[in-house]
Amino acid sequence: MTIHLIQGAPAPLAGERAFMLENAAGMTVTIGERGAQPRAWHAPDRYGRMADMLRAGPAAAAPAKGRAARWEGRQTDTGVTLALTSGGDGAGMLVHYRLDDDGALTIEHQAVAGMPIPLAALAHPSFNLSGGQADVGDHMVQIDADYFEEAGPGGVPAGVAAVGGTPFDFRQPAAIGPRLRWTDTQLHRAGGFDHCFCVRNHFAGGQGALREVARVFDPASGRRLQMYTTEAAVRFCSGPVPAGAQRLDAFRVEARARPGLMSAAWPRVMLLPGQVYRQTTVYRLSLQG
Repeated sequence: MTIHLIQGAPAPLAGERAFMLENAAGMTVTIGERGAQPRAWHAPDRYGRMADMLRAGPAAAAPAKGRAARWEGRQTDTGVTLALTSGGDGAGMLVHYRLDDDGALTIEHQAVAGMPIPLAALAHPSFNLSGGQADVGDHMVQIDADYFEEAGPGGVPAGVAAVGGTPFDFRQPAAIGPRLRWTDTQLHRAGGFDHCFCVRNHFAGGQGALREVARVFDPASGRRLQMYTTEAAVRFCSGPVPAGAQRLDAFRVEARARPGLMSAAWPRVMLLPGQVYRQTTVYRLSLQG
């Protein structure tokens, strides 16, 4: 893997430094200091044409709210590490990115809280596996989950329901677009898919071994995204087409420490002052025949 510090960053990276990871196959991932998030991920399609898989998405959350904080990145022997410190209370976060030659982007988070905070998603990449050449309606999604978190009026978590017989049943690959056209109260309340899925064998919450939990395939380009995580839940977001937009441009699949629902099965996962929290998530881009 080769690492480049990008000088004279383009407009989307203005005001921050950026690092580019490049593997032996020529795949590149650009990491920006602002939010410690991936900014671009160029990968080939089945014909060898390179394109960026990422679309603009939200920034990462800091482990201590309401305090001035700044991410600073540095090159290491194995990738890029970004560090954030906040105030003088010992709070902070480290994020390490590594790109392997098989197309796997490993993201390792380590957080220390300065005040009690609930854990949430840390990495939020938004993908379009066509590279922006088409929308994601034909992307085939598969999530290893038998249950998902329902939303009540106003979007407040209301309970856990079985995915069977609902548009949330992605135990077998299914296209995003047709599922969004189902008549379903949950889709209507959330304005599309914006739900947490309880990863199989982790219904009681808590972290586990790194394992594959979801995969997305774009039949047109041949690109396949696999997701691995140590976390207990996966949040999947996509659709509907925003007002004024011409197409469904992206999807997100991200690791969560737990669904938003608090219950005996899913207790509130809190990071207490001085505690160290670690999470590993891997996104792997490859080609599928």
